[in-house]
Amino acid sequence: MKKIYLAMAIVLMTAVCAHAQLEKVKKSVLYINSYHHGYRWSDSIFEGIREALEQSEFKIDLQVEYMDTKKYDYDFSAERLLPLFRDKFRKDSFDVVIVSDNDAFTFALDHREELFPGVPIVFCGVNDFSIDSVKNVTGVVENFPVADTLDLALELKPYMDKVIVVGDRSTAGRTIRRQVEAVMPFFEGRLEFEYWSDLTLRQVLQRTEHLPPNAFLFFIPYYVTLDGRSYTSEEVVQAISNSSNVPIFTAWEFLIGHGALGGSLISGYEHGRLAAMLALRILRGENADEIPIIQRPQGDYFFDYNVMKKLGIEENQLPDGSRIVNMPKAFYELPKQLFWTIMIFILVLVIVLVFLTYTIVERKRVEKRIKEQLSFQEILMDTIPQLVSWKDSEQRYLGANRAFTEFFGIGDPQALMGRTDSESLPQRDFAEWAGALDRQVVRTRKALRKIRRNVQNGQGREAWLELNKVPLFDQNGKAVGTLSTAENITKERDLEKQLIQSQKMEAIGTLAGGIAHDFNNILTSIINSTELAMLDVDPDSLAGKDLDRVLKAARRGGHVVKQILAFSRPSQEGFRPTDIGEVVEEVLGLVKASMPGNIQISAELEKDVPATWADPTQLHQVVLNLCTNSFQALRETGGILRVELGGTDLDEEDARTVNLDPGHYLRLAIIDNGPGIPAEILDKIFDPFFTTKGKAEGTGLGLAVVHGIVKGHNGGIRVSSSAGKQTAFEIYLPLLDEGQDAPTALVEGLVQGDGRILFVEDDPDQLETTPRLLESLGYSVSPAADVMRALEFVAQAEEDFDLVITDFDMPGANGVDLAETLADIVPGLPLLLVSGREDAVAAASGLPNIKRVVIKPYDKNIIAEAVATVLSDAKRGDTWPES
Repeated sequence: MKKIYLAMAIVLMTAVCAHAQLEKVKKSVLYINSYHHGYRWSDSIFEGIREALEQSEFKIDLQVEYMDTKKYDYDFSAERLLPLFRDKFRKDSFDVVIVSDNDAFTFALDHREELFPGVPIVFCGVNDFSIDSVKNVTGVVENFPVADTLDLALELKPYMDKVIVVGDRSTAGRTIRRQVEAVMPFFEGRLEFEYWSDLTLRQVLQRTEHLPPNAFLFFIPYYVTLDGRSYTSEEVVQAISNSSNVPIFTAWEFLIGHGALGGSLISGYEHGRLAAMLALRILRGENADEIPIIQRPQGDYFFDYNVMKKLGIEENQLPDGSRIVNMPKAFYELPKQLFWTIMIFILVLVIVLVFLTYTIVERKRVEKRIKEQLSFQEILMDTIPQLVSWKDSEQRYLGANRAFTEFFGIGDPQALMGRTDSESLPQRDFAEWAGALDRQVVRTRKALRKIRRNVQNGQGREAWLELNKVPLFDQNGKAVGTLSTAENITKERDLEKQLIQSQKMEAIGTLAGGIAHDFNNILTSIINSTELAMLDVDPDSLAGKDLDRVLKAARRGGHVVKQILAFSRPSQEGFRPTDIGEVVEEVLGLVKASMPGNIQISAELEKDVPATWADPTQLHQVVLNLCTNSFQALRETGGILRVELGGTDLDEEDARTVNLDPGHYLRLAIIDNGPGIPAEILDKIFDPFFTTKGKAEGTGLGLAVVHGIVKGHNGGIRVSSSAGKQTAFEIYLPLLDEGQDAPTALVEGLVQGDGRILFVEDDPDQLETTPRLLESLGYSVSPAADVMRALEFVAQAEEDFDLVITDFDMPGANGVDLAETLADIVPGLPLLLVSGREDAVAAASGLPNIKRVVIKPYDKNIIAEAVATVLSDAKRGDTWPES
């Protein structure tokens, strides 16, 4: 009896189902595929369409047509299909037309009035969608997220900077290329784009064999024909992968498993399913124009495990939620759902156990420990001299230490909480720059170290910071923020600039010294020859006057050489106790007479300022050069030139900025309220020959001479400038030591004498002229061209020489070598050393038989006075300073 009842129930249910099937409303749907059966992309679209329609409440009569435009040209196919479809559809009536990919969509729009007038069209798989006036149409745009794939490529291989887009010139290929070109501006400076569209498979394979490691491919699906055979997109990408070791990215899921690494991929099945759902809404009575077109990107991250291993890419490098094909199977055989059910159950049990065991017992102790740690952390962070801050992934401050807030003048660190750089920091460009660095650190997950940047602190003063930024990770390894540290390196940069300036001046001084030596030799020969020639002509004759002008010009040349040396190693020849106030008043008297009416001069000079050991002429030049610079800055707009003089104390920090020891100094300041000095050239203004003036206004030596003179006086100089406000030059000079007096004045005038002199000089002109000058003064002179010849004269002389005059710079042995040798051979013989360089003084300082050093160029009066003085004082053994 039970069996009979069961059979009756089955029959009844079958009848009910059959009746329900008979009651389904029948609908006619036409599906036009751009490509051909067997092309996996369009096959997967069709699969999604068919399954969605079959599960609906309608009985669908689905008619499928293929255009085959992947293998054949669209115009060729469309021209032949139009009459065919016209004849086939003449008696058919469709409720909706579904088209996949661009060619079918274009064909349907162009011929809808002829083939199926008034029928709604649903499209899918269409790239680069643009439609304005077409009615009765809806669908799903093939909007693949190419930017996400390119960003991922740069994260996986940061050294890659070139992407090659491989495709064809089919309708889909061209429209996809336009989608790629649309994102190119977002990768400007990071990626170079190249397109391969007209190449055969052989050409593509040949090129990919020699691709550099910094390149990768983005593959657009296309068919090729080789030797009469058609090759699918899967076969093409597999062939390319086999011939190349560079990554191949794509945007279509059906290419995974055939040599492509992967990317953010779109699914043909999902496109078809969504299109079918839109078609069903139309079949239920909705107007196609009122159904929104789906345009959002629909990619999921998908990768091939085998290609990852080939390219050395680890799973933890991939975005969260990525799907991987060809993964090795796990060692266990449990169903995945059962395995995760067990694991979740175990995890819940463990969590509950830990929570019950430790939460109640440790709660108070943990709270106390946390409070202590937070308090210690706050104290520790506030004692760190570096500027420390930390932010979340949205660049909003989570905290900062006291050094950070004090530097930027913010006050309480709590005022920063939840705010961004642009909302908190006073300098907008620095805030934007720092925010961009934070975003880069979060995006790349890599630290940035030792980045230097100038910034204004809370008091508006310019400072230099050296920043380090590192990413902050959560327990899952995801970058959730940044930690920034910065060190104020303003003092270090000031010292560095001083060192660089000293090195430049030292190098230029060495060059200037060499030039001066050769030039002084030339000038000495000119002066001596001219003086000898003047002995043979009437001083009032034209020739005598011409020779006098030559002599004056040569002496001016000597002063020019000394000026060149002034910015590297200023001479201390004219140093004496000097009242700087008198020097400044003298310069201001000259300057006031030449200043225009729109420039006012203000002098704030302390009375009875202490004296300093200085050359008044050189200080006169310093004040005059700086006042001239201020005049040139103010002459167009007018303004105030202020000169300040007085004593000041330099503490350790201020003294270090001008490379001096702490103590009491004289301060001379020249200040104007002109346009200021641009920040980008402030470090260059003391460089020799650097100038921003025209050719007729300056040579670039003015400030270089000022710098050299100040350093030669053992002083320091500091310049500060504010755009549109003022420029200030501050000079600090040491005070005069107690008991220090001026050097003994040298005897001037022509001095006659007698005695035997040995003259040693390698320059043939001076070897010819100087002995004649000395003989005209009454001396007997023996000339020698080098040290060996001079020693022969000394050894063979019937009478002892009274004096040896020798040049310092000579080939082979120099004048100091000769002095050392003569000290052993003739201990009492005095020497007079002549040189074109001032460093000869230091070289001769340790030899007692060198009684005096004369710096070239010298004339008849200078050499006469020097010889007479040495001969008269030789018995006392005095060593004289240079002339």
